[in-house]
Formats: sequence, C-alpha cells, structure tokens
Amino acid sequence: MNLETTAALTGARDLFVLRRIAEDRFFNVAGFGRGDGWAGNISIDPASEPWLSSVLKHGVDHRRSGIPFRAFGPYWATEVVGVDAGDVVLVLSGDGVADTASGTLMELAGEIATSACEVSIEKRQADEMELNQAIGTVNSITAETSEEAALEVVRTAVRALACEFGALLLYGSPMRIFIADEGWRPAATDEELIAAIYPLAGLAADGPFVEQDLSTSPYAYPPLSYGDGLVARCTVPVGPDGSFGVVVVAHAGTAPRGFTSLCRQVAAAIGENAASVLSF
Repeated sequence: MNLETTAALTGARDLFVLRRIAEDRFFNVAGFGRGDGWAGNISIDPASEPWLSSVLKHGVDHRRSGIPFRAFGPYWATEVVGVDAGDVVLVLSGDGVADTASGTLMELAGEIATSACEVSIEKRQADEMELNQAIGTVNSITAETSEEAALEVVRTAVRALACEFGALLLYGSPMRIFIADEGWRPAATDEELIAAIYPLAGLAADGPFVEQDLSTSPYAYPPLSYGDGLVARCTVPVGPDGSFGVVVVAHAGTAPRGFTSLCRQVAAAIGENAASVLSF
C-alpha cells in the first residue's frame, strides 16, 4: 500500500515514516504532505522527544489539542497519532486521524515498515538545488549602502525559509538591527529587539542555534517569545567567523512549524555568504 493511499484511508493531511537508523536516532525517510516534503531532513533522538517516547512505550499513542503543539522535531500539529512498527514509527496528522482503530493503524504501519523506504535521489537533488539557490540569491544582492544590503540579506533568509519574521543584528557601535516582516512583527523598539537577540549570539557562535519550541526555551525573551506569538526560531552567525552579527528567523503561531536539517543548512549558508555583500 502506498503512502498516499494510507493517508486517504485515515484522513491524514501529513504522514511521516520515521525509520530507526540507530538506537538513539530516527530519520524521516518518506511520507505524504509535509512528511514527503521534509523527507531526508528530520533526524531525532527519541529520548529527547516526549511524545515519540510515549509512542515507543505504548505502541500506539495519540494527542489532540485545541491549539497547535510541537509533536516531534520541527513538526507542529493539533492532532497526531503515532504507531510503533519495530524499526519504523508511522506518524499521521490531521482532523480525525486519532479516531482510526488501533488495529487498522497497526496493520497499515506494519505494511509500510516492510517496504524499502529510502529518500529518493530526486528529493536529495531538489534539496541541494534549494540550498544552492539560497546561496546564489545572497551572492547576487546588489546595494548602494550597507543598510540596503542588510535588509536584502534578512529578507532573503525569511523568504528562503518561509518564515514570518526575521532580523539581522549587525555588531558595531552602535549595534544596528534590520527587520523583515513577512506576516508578523513585534510591537517593540529597536533597542528592545537588540536586547532580546544579543544573548543568542554566543549560542550560535559555532553554527545554527535552533529552538523548535519557544514555549520551553530559556532564551525566548520578550518581545520575541512564545507569548508574543512566535513558536520556533533559528539563529545563525553572519560571516565565516561570525564577526558581522547574527541573523534570526522565526515562525509565528499563525503557521506553526520548526526547522528541518535543510532549513538549518540554508540559514547557515545565508549567514556565511552574507559577509560578501555587507562589506562596505
């Protein structure tokens, strides 16, 4: 049975096939909906995933909520059901999926688990193309001033990652901040935004610092917190050595989701290549 048929039978909007690749690691190898789009880009440790751990403990587990919650990794939903089928965990999401009989779910998961699920070459090539396209967009930025260049950099990052908010903090005296609003903007001054972002610089010094659920983050300072309307955030250094500043991109509660492995690669590449267009 193919994954599209499985999704249709259960009413799933998104379906993920998480295959165990090590004792402490599951990898999304295929799926339907977002599970297909994110194939090859979710790698998770079940020990750090409360809901996934519950699926592994009980065999079948579901969760419903009136508001979006983080189910696992970067995936947010309002209703999910997970099925443990040995070396595969099948995750389905969508209205009513949790009402599917456990026996049916176990049977479907068993059929899928016996299939040779691998990330397709076409999907890997598409991901590589997306990464190269983001790098090319940054390197092609032309601007007459550093301010114009900074705005284009952060806008590129926000659009490449389909985020609702982004900010570029440039070091210096004084520090400067540039905002990209793609659907969400805090009611705050530049000084308040700088104060919320600057502590993240050290955390992102060696690469992307990702917070998949800001409701549990100790660094989600207002006005960029879960209570302010953001759900997930990625911070990357700007320049090969991070000496230029940091870029922060975030998803809002209006479209809750986190950041995949590809998202992190794209964000990191934009930050690293941005130095060439910010050197005025």
